[in-house]
Amino acid sequence: MKNAAQYQPPVGSIVPPIRNAVRALIVRKNQVLLLRKRSGNGVQRYALPGGGQDRGETLHECVLRECREEIAAKVDILGLAHVANAFKPLDAKLVSYRQQVEFIFFCRLPKNYKPRQGKKPDKNQTGVEWVSLDRLNKIDLRPQGIGSLVRRAASGKAPTYAGTL
Repeated sequence: MKNAAQYQPPVGSIVPPIRNAVRALIVRKNQVLLLRKRSGNGVQRYALPGGGQDRGETLHECVLRECREEIAAKVDILGLAHVANAFKPLDAKLVSYRQQVEFIFFCRLPKNYKPRQGKKPDKNQTGVEWVSLDRLNKIDLRPQGIGSLVRRAASGKAPTYAGTL
């Protein structure tokens, strides 16, 4: 959505509540760990490990759970990298988007970690892989705009509040 701040839902539509989501930003040797996904129409895309916060769960608990489920790893949370708004398109008749507040945490994996899926991967997840920071602008990384934040965070030059992606 290009101008999400000015979005007005159609009359009679149901606007879902704002959702908190966490992401694990794991950078090692000029590469970032990403989930590889396949959309319903077969298009390959990527995302940072993470997902929606469950009721009663802290943000840290959510990062730890999502990493166990999606990348089969216990991560160390090093600190908050970014907070950003994202507007996720939905496949529904009356609702066209969901607003998410993305909490992106710097995380570290054990040195011997090899990319693999966890026991409860994301429904469209097809793999886990290290992707070069130089390649981020050549892949479909979601939400849109997060690739530049990842590159800036890896270089230590990123704002904590990133605005709208």
